[in-house]
Amino acid sequence: MIHTPTMKELQSFLVTAQQLNFTTAAQVLNLTQGAVSRQISSLETRLNIRLFNRHARGLTLTHKGTEFLPLVENALNQIHRAVDQITNDKQQIKLKVPSCITSWLLPKLMTFQQQYPEIDVELTSAIKHNINFASEPFDAAICYGQPPRQKDLISYLLFEEQLAPVCSPRLLATHEHTLAADEMRAFTWLHATPQKSDWSLWLSHIAQKSAIPEKMAPDMKQSEQNQHFATLDLAVSAAMQGFGIAIGDITLARPDLDAGRLVMPNPNSVASGNGYYLVRPKNLQTASLDLLFDWLQQPESRESGPQV
Repeated sequence: MIHTPTMKELQSFLVTAQQLNFTTAAQVLNLTQGAVSRQISSLETRLNIRLFNRHARGLTLTHKGTEFLPLVENALNQIHRAVDQITNDKQQIKLKVPSCITSWLLPKLMTFQQQYPEIDVELTSAIKHNINFASEPFDAAICYGQPPRQKDLISYLLFEEQLAPVCSPRLLATHEHTLAADEMRAFTWLHATPQKSDWSLWLSHIAQKSAIPEKMAPDMKQSEQNQHFATLDLAVSAAMQGFGIAIGDITLARPDLDAGRLVMPNPNSVASGNGYYLVRPKNLQTASLDLLFDWLQQPESRESGPQV
């Protein structure tokens, strides 16, 4: 008969599997190296399997250890969520989102908090656009890209990405007409990806729409000056400050377009084929999370914040 492992053994296994070094794991856990090693040995004896291969310079997970790791991550995260839920007076939702969507999301969250003050939404923004609920302490997330296909997740499309050039109106002060694609080459192009994929997609769309011969299309992709940024929101922020023209998502840029902080120098837009998805684990069902998901999927009329 296999006895259930203790919390100390599982926590020691989790940290050691992440660090692959007893000394480093001991520092993280604030224990001695010997204590961590004994916890792992006890766990392996209890399960009657070897979880780690011991080497002179560190550790590697065995096949069984690799299989066991996500199960332990998921179990410990569920326990932590249960403890948080039962000990907190307020209902708390931990939400992870891409940094580029925060300006679109914040007005919605503010009105949600006003409507449901008993629910506390803790927002974390990140550069990475994916989520692993087994290893990350979040209840829900907004993910960018294609709809998640994992069977243990539920996802809802918030909006599809529609790309178009955006810039500060000051940049176009001397231009009284819409800029053609080749005219934009006189300005700095601001890129949110190293591959310049957003600009390439938009230019390919313009070339196809204008029936430009394929041999001439590459000329449209060459700008005189380029600046690269780590995220979309940084590129659009630079565009708003007058440093050049970025390719931005129309939905995310809508508040700044409506307020006149941004303009579209060319009205053509193209669907990227990606979208922003609201994601949650299937096994996490709470009334507060249901309310938040319903709120974020409602029409824009629910935004009652001040107008700029």
